[in-house]
Amino acid sequence: MIKKQLLTYILVLFLSGTACASKNIAQHDYYVLMSELLDINNDRYQYKDDTGRLKNDSLRQFKELESIYIENIEPDLESHRFSEKRLKFVMFFSFYAYQRNSAAINEYLATDLIPIYNQNRDLFLKALNELPFLVTPNCNRLNAYFGFEGKNMEKKENFIKNNEQIIKSTLTNKNSKLCLNEFK
Repeated sequence: MIKKQLLTYILVLFLSGTACASKNIAQHDYYVLMSELLDINNDRYQYKDDTGRLKNDSLRQFKELESIYIENIEPDLESHRFSEKRLKFVMFFSFYAYQRNSAAINEYLATDLIPIYNQNRDLFLKALNELPFLVTPNCNRLNAYFGFEGKNMEKKENFIKNNEQIIKSTLTNKNSKLCLNEFK
């Protein structure tokens, strides 16, 4: 119980934003994402097989994480905008997918993240400045859009042309280099 409370507290502090979301992210969602990242608390998914041995139900485990992703990938403000808290939560999914090499979440983000960035660019870049460990995973997923399933390759050059200067002017020199390197 202490681990759950501590993980929830850490993630809530980490992702706390100034804007209030119209659809709140449940503490349980924070707990599941952080547990998956740290590969802890997997006993929630255990069952006994016919011989009485404990086994992990990895499909059920993934389905819970996937459900949380799907619930939180939609904008929580008008005009396809994200609150700061919701945006950071989605960006943290990029960190999770990058660190854990989660093919399914990486694939989701390859198509989902560019529209989010386009509708929330200033807030997105602000979050990258505040949380530099998110730079590489999120820029990696932005780049993944160009070429994922053989689509959107022709849009990459235009994206870079339209965003390179704002990335350079908004992010620190080190972080802008890290981000732009993901597009090479």
